[in-house]
Amino acid sequence: MPNFEYKAIKPDGSEITEVMEAKDSDAVTGYLDKLGYLPLKIKQTGGGISLKLFSNKRKLNDAEVIVFTRQLVTLLRAGVPLLSCLDALVAQSDSEGLKEIIQKVYVDIESGLSLSDAFKRHPKEFSELYIHSIKAGEIGGALDDVLERLVELMEHEQEVNARIKSAMRYPIIVVVSLVLAFIALMMLVVPNFIDLFDKMGIELPLPTRLLIGFHYLLSNYWYLLIAGVSAIAFGFSKYIKTEKGAFRWAQFMITVPVFGDLNLKTAMSRFTRMFETLNSSGLPILQTLDITAKTVGNVVIGKEIEKAALGVLQGAGLAAPLAEGKIFPPMVIQMISIGEQSGSLDTMLLNVSKHYDIEVEYAVKNLTSMIEPILTVGVGVIVLFLALAIFLPMWNLTSLAK
Repeated sequence: MPNFEYKAIKPDGSEITEVMEAKDSDAVTGYLDKLGYLPLKIKQTGGGISLKLFSNKRKLNDAEVIVFTRQLVTLLRAGVPLLSCLDALVAQSDSEGLKEIIQKVYVDIESGLSLSDAFKRHPKEFSELYIHSIKAGEIGGALDDVLERLVELMEHEQEVNARIKSAMRYPIIVVVSLVLAFIALMMLVVPNFIDLFDKMGIELPLPTRLLIGFHYLLSNYWYLLIAGVSAIAFGFSKYIKTEKGAFRWAQFMITVPVFGDLNLKTAMSRFTRMFETLNSSGLPILQTLDITAKTVGNVVIGKEIEKAALGVLQGAGLAAPLAEGKIFPPMVIQMISIGEQSGSLDTMLLNVSKHYDIEVEYAVKNLTSMIEPILTVGVGVIVLFLALAIFLPMWNLTSLAK
């Protein structure tokens, strides 16, 4: 269907400009009428720059999605019809973005779409995992249970990410402070020593020449340095978006010292919890593996899951194909194998997820203590370099005077 950009006045008097899919402009008008919006302009767009800008804008954050889902579960379990649930959530929501999306979902369901198909029209706000889980819940007639599991999964992900960010805050502050201090020394302190060294008239040692060279670059070619760093960052961001670059970066992220083990444990926790959530929802195992491969958060692990799906399709089970890739830890393979043999795969996956939750929590708590020696060595090297660069010429001058 074509895309239409519309401009309308909302019931509160504010203007809104958005892009939506519709078969024609009359469908857009009908949609706006149901929302109570007054249309000012509707035009078909071919998906140029303005469409890209609108489509990339995310209206909801993860916390809002979690709260919305939790409230929806409560209302559904109280026996409230789905449309009445959505209507009540619009009335009590403080988020304009959430209100707009719920209203659109309401209209889509009223026009005959299922809840999962209505959410599918908002891929920026609701992940593929979220949508397929709801679809499985609709098919199995256990939507509230599936939504409850989704909330637990999202809250778990949010908690883990918050822990990692908290642990990384200290190292980032130290590194940024160190870089700023180095630049300040280069620009404010070093020039005074350069004048002193010129008056000495002696041959300067290598550290001093390097220090003067750094100062010269920062003073005269700072714009080229900024441009160079920006170009490298831009090129790197483009490279890791390619298939080859994304694979190599994902491989690096699970093998790099200190962080690699944490990233692998986090991915294992995410994989087992997602798999358990989807599998217990009644989704076919091949579809579960396909969704998990796309949402596990690491391309290398995702590729291994895709290979395992082929093994399952050929009747080899899940544990054996996962073991061939040598990415998944032995404990994960063993627990999955036991689960397959005993018919309690979901229980085993949940146990593995809980185990890795504890491992991740322990690794995050010790992350700072592991990084501190590296930071200490880095600070020591920079201080030693500065000390040698500044004091070596003075020591040489003292030796000559004797």
